[in-house]
Amino acid sequence: MRAGEPAAPRGVGAVVVAAGQGHRFGASRPKQFVDLCGIPVLAWSVRTLVNHPDVDRVVVVLSPQRAASPPPWLPNGVLVVSGGVFRADSVRAGAAALGGQVETVLVHDGARPFMSAELISRVVAGARNGPAVPVIAVEDTVKRVDEGGWIEATVPRERLRRVQTPQGFPAEVLNRTHALDDAGAWEAQDAAAMTDDALLCERLGIDVSTVEGDPANLKITTASDLALARAMVESGLIALGS
Repeated sequence: MRAGEPAAPRGVGAVVVAAGQGHRFGASRPKQFVDLCGIPVLAWSVRTLVNHPDVDRVVVVLSPQRAASPPPWLPNGVLVVSGGVFRADSVRAGAAALGGQVETVLVHDGARPFMSAELISRVVAGARNGPAVPVIAVEDTVKRVDEGGWIEATVPRERLRRVQTPQGFPAEVLNRTHALDDAGAWEAQDAAAMTDDALLCERLGIDVSTVEGDPANLKITTASDLALARAMVESGLIALGS
């Protein structure tokens, strides 16, 4: 590096997306703020990221109302920013808050409380060479059905995978895909369907690798999911506050 040139970005930043309202959950407050064995759902994953030796910066994306008065239980050093209407808007806001200071970005859904340190390490390692997402095999038989609910075909499951978060990206790749999204490169009706950032990469022809996921890394979407999560903690399968 020549004298006077800015240092190249290094390290890992994490964006935790938690701006959603969680309408399917059916509670008076979003699922990410519901108590999970004495700790808010969102706090579980944020603590894991803050304590991970590979993660240098953590950004939590909340709704504008909650970002204006962040929860007091968020760890010191966590940056809170306002999200948007759609998930992609929130990821873009979180990535922008990292300010080009990291070379790798993890994107994690705040409704997944049981992300492990080992999973983070696998995703970070995979993302050093390009976008990487954690996956687990589909064990159930999969059927394709028509609009009326009638079975059309059985789908071979050998190459099917369920995708989890955190997903890892070189910062330049993530910022480039979201810049195109912000510029209207995607159809407006697709915005709500952007359920993960790997999809943006796929649409641009950017290769996305996979790493081993974790069956315990469940996503809380319904009240039944929360009950299962509590049972996992109470049974000792997940360490409280880990």
